[in-house]
This record gives sequence, C-alpha cells and structure tokens, in this order.
Amino acid sequence: MTITNGKEKGIAVGVVKNPAGKVLIMDRIRKETGADGSKLTWVFPGGKLDGSETFEDAVVREILLETGFKVKVNKLISERVHPQFEVPIKYFACELAEFRTRPIQEIHEVSTIRWVDVSELRDYFTTDIDPNVAKFLKI
Repeated sequence: MTITNGKEKGIAVGVVKNPAGKVLIMDRIRKETGADGSKLTWVFPGGKLDGSETFEDAVVREILLETGFKVKVNKLISERVHPQFEVPIKYFACELAEFRTRPIQEIHEVSTIRWVDVSELRDYFTTDIDPNVAKFLKI
C-alpha cells in the first residue's frame, strides 16, 4: 500500500454477503474511466481512508455511509493495485452486523444499492473482479 506522511493510503472495499448468499453492490453516480476506456459503474461498496483510520475502520464507515448497512469485517480477501485505476485496494469479507438499514448519507456518490446473486455479478461489473475476490465468491 502507499504510505504518505506516515499514513497508509488506498481504498478499502467490502464484499458483503447477506444470509441468503446475495452480495451487496452499488451503482456509482460519478463514473470513472479506466486506463483501457472501461467505465467504473457498479462496484462493491468502499472508499478512501480518512486521516489515520485503518483499512478495516474505513470499510465499515464507508459501507454505512454509502449503503446504510452496518457491517463487521471478517477477513482480508485480497490486496492489489487496480490495473485500470492504479490505486491500492484492500478487499475485505464482511457480514451484516445488523439486519436493519440506516439512511444513506453519501447520496451524492451512490445512485442505487442492490443485493444480487453471485452468479449475476459479471452482468453488473464493467471492470475486472479481483481474482482472489472471484475465488472467494466462487465465480
């Protein structure tokens, strides 16, 4: 991961499964363009670290702000520099800590949130899925 001013920098991403085995994804309002011209649209929830927080704290905070769901981090699945966006990313397996939702606070970032079957993920994602995440999800 990148370290700036003594602090780790990067993106913390959560792969959240519900008890029915569906995965939480979201449609971004601001579509970024990758190095190959692909558009980043549907994604797993997550975001940048704030201040000196850990990646684990960042993923919990970002998922709550972006989706309204409170989650618990189970384990690190993978870390890489994204091949299209050249940003360091850590992917975490998460589970719901509560089965109720709160209001979405980052309405300027998220168009839609959706629970989808694992088999449908590639129908939504327009960029690659990290190979270790794909292995974790068995796709």
